[in-house]
Amino acid sequence: MRRPRVVAAALVVLPLVAPAGAPTAGPPTSGNPVQRPAWRLELESELRERGVDPSTIVFPERLSAEMLDWLHAAVPRRGGDEEKLDRLLEALVADDGLGLVYEDGHTGTAEEVFDNRRANCLAFTHLFVGLTRELGLDTYYLGFNRIQEYRREGDLVLISGHVTAGYGTGRQRRILEFGIIPEADYRQASRLSDVEALGLYYSNRGAELLRAERYDEARRWSETAVELVPDLADAWVNLGVVRRRSGDTAGAEAAYRRAVEADADHLPAYQNLSALMWLRGEHDVAQQILKLLDRRDNRNPFTYLSLGDASLQAERLEEARAYYRRALKLGRLLPEPRAALGMWALASGQPRRARGWLERAAAIDADSPRVRALALRLAAAE
Repeated sequence: MRRPRVVAAALVVLPLVAPAGAPTAGPPTSGNPVQRPAWRLELESELRERGVDPSTIVFPERLSAEMLDWLHAAVPRRGGDEEKLDRLLEALVADDGLGLVYEDGHTGTAEEVFDNRRANCLAFTHLFVGLTRELGLDTYYLGFNRIQEYRREGDLVLISGHVTAGYGTGRQRRILEFGIIPEADYRQASRLSDVEALGLYYSNRGAELLRAERYDEARRWSETAVELVPDLADAWVNLGVVRRRSGDTAGAEAAYRRAVEADADHLPAYQNLSALMWLRGEHDVAQQILKLLDRRDNRNPFTYLSLGDASLQAERLEEARAYYRRALKLGRLLPEPRAALGMWALASGQPRRARGWLERAAAIDADSPRVRALALRLAAAE
């Protein structure tokens, strides 16, 4: 089967907003009701080498006794590996089986997915890997860095990547997919270690808690993510956002710069760093950082919206229009580029054209902050 969808791997913030507080309770600890297999013992040994106590870690692929009973009833021990893979996949998604449904948002553990029958691609992959390894199959995690999707939620820009499971090698490799994704070049898939997949789970949970404005928890999950995988740029960005929202701008800058060290091509790190410099009043530095992102392989429409905003503020109207047009090309289903072009039209003395852009933007999302701002400006101008 093909087709999962999104792991919310990075959160980009622009514009910046005022810091806020949050509740408690960090990552829960996790025991295991069944004997730990050899691969888990190896993972725990690697965690100790990294200075992480395994007893404090949630292992998302962990199976309960109930799940083991279900697995061995659904997939007979006899038969070849390919047959077991097919039987398990069918049992997971069929209406008369577990009946799993794709749902973006919460990245659950395997146990949570088993209980509520909902999973995003990362949660499904942890479940599938845990179940198949119990069957004696050597499955592993795969990451697709080239698959990205951008959307706005409040002042956050959510960037979604993709994770799934693999089995076998070379031309015999099978790739499990769950959900709906665009056509992918599977040659771009890279194998993830178990500790990297664990780090992604913690990074995802940190991002989701950040979206829920539960900053203390988000900080702890994000800190654990970078402790598990120090070069996980997404987790450093999430940690920077949490720190900035909590008023720790120096810590936020350090986290964004650490993300750049981990991945010199990580666009969200530059974008967040630029937004932070802008907040501090260092506008020249902020714009210089944004200029670094003005490249053909940058597919984030919100980068070009920020560049256009800076150009519009400096009254470089043609430059602003070019950036907004680029944002519209990359984000054809988004309201923000249309509202931005409406602002550009107002600044260019074309209120009728601005009204047209407002109508197009409002048809997509009338509650978008940019759309509301344009509507107010037009009302004031009339």
